[in-house]
Amino acid sequence: MAYCTNCGKEFKSGEHFCTACGAKMAETAEKTYEKDVAENKVFAIFAYIGILVLIPILAAPKDSKFARFHANQGLVLLIIEVILSAVGAFLELLGGVLWILGVVLIPAGVVLQALPVIWMIIGIVNAARGETKELPIIGQYTILK
Repeated sequence: MAYCTNCGKEFKSGEHFCTACGAKMAETAEKTYEKDVAENKVFAIFAYIGILVLIPILAAPKDSKFARFHANQGLVLLIIEVILSAVGAFLELLGGVLWILGVVLIPAGVVLQALPVIWMIIGIVNAARGETKELPIIGQYTILK
């Protein structure tokens, strides 16, 4: 399995250019990326554990595409988690006040608050496997470059 040294996306062996970013592939790209993954896997895992996302943002090597990718995913997840928690808590509160709508609003609030936990587990598993897969729905956003 080979990865682009420029963007971290997986590419097929034998290809000369990355299909994601267009960068020219070096023959040592796979070895360089594997070394990056091995050295920075712990930073990538920390990126998905709430405020611990600051550890890879501040302490991981800036040239580590693997740690940077997961730090970005973790930061997006943290922002979405705060937003969904606030919206979910509001829906649960509103469902308690408007008891007729509570049948719909309270479960909706619980689901909104559970989504970030699911994304966190997916992110940790991807990081532990050494993969750079985007999180479903929210992974397309980039904050850190």
